[in-house]
Amino acid sequence: MRMPTPVYQNILVPLDGSDVAEYAIGYAVDLARAHHARLLLVCLADAIDAETAQFPLAVAQLTCQEAQARLQTLRHQLRAEDIEAETRVIGSAEPRAALERLIEAESIQLIVMSTQGWTGMLRWVFGPEIESALNALAVPLLLVRPTTYKIVVPLDGSNWSESALPQAKEIARAFDAEVILLHVFQSPASGYADQLALAGQQEAAERPYEDMRDTLIALRNTLRREGVRAREQIIRSNNPAQAIIDYVESEAGVSMVVMSTHGRTGISRLLMGSVAQTVLKGLRCPVTLVHPRRD
Repeated sequence: MRMPTPVYQNILVPLDGSDVAEYAIGYAVDLARAHHARLLLVCLADAIDAETAQFPLAVAQLTCQEAQARLQTLRHQLRAEDIEAETRVIGSAEPRAALERLIEAESIQLIVMSTQGWTGMLRWVFGPEIESALNALAVPLLLVRPTTYKIVVPLDGSNWSESALPQAKEIARAFDAEVILLHVFQSPASGYADQLALAGQQEAAERPYEDMRDTLIALRNTLRREGVRAREQIIRSNNPAQAIIDYVESEAGVSMVVMSTHGRTGISRLLMGSVAQTVLKGLRCPVTLVHPRRD
């Protein structure tokens, strides 16, 4: 017996303002063209408290005004491609209930949704019991896993650690990837923070942090001028290797780490080599090790 082909007239795409969430739009567009369907782009704004949801790396959520502006841009782009598109903003503290009401009110036949987003959208919308919540949905759910490419380059402030940048730049160009310049900041006076604050020397203690931030920004700007997407990231930790591993595992879309096998000279050089070895053993994604030239 030939099975009937489902017909979709109204397709809903939940969004959260992130690029990885918007990755689902391409799949929804293909279905909309095939079925002459209408797309309903729905953005979650002011809906969930990041701390309560236990997503420590989540970025700040969109305000309703920001969500409206982003949805309007997407709608104009889709309409320019002859795709019928409407937009809605959900600002409810109970996004799942609001989404269910919207599905019924708009006669939605299919949801197309990214499995990743800066806001951990699946868990935020459907709660911790994701599987049971998905089974309770009244319409089919097409889950799309984003294919994003990010290259993390750990830097320690030395020219030797920066020798990994040319290799990372070429890989980024080949795969249209984003380069993340990562520094793990270890305050030399971390054990004396309270005493320094009482002595009025906290600003001096933070100066190395600001210096490193300026260095990363300069490197970032150089990469951008050369046509490579790049951003900087500084995290505080007294365990650089584990901090790099934790960051890479938590950052959606990281496809590779490119790093120097050595950093500064002397003891720091030995430490950077040890960090590289630990990162290599602890990560699941590929790690490209660059041996600095002794010029």
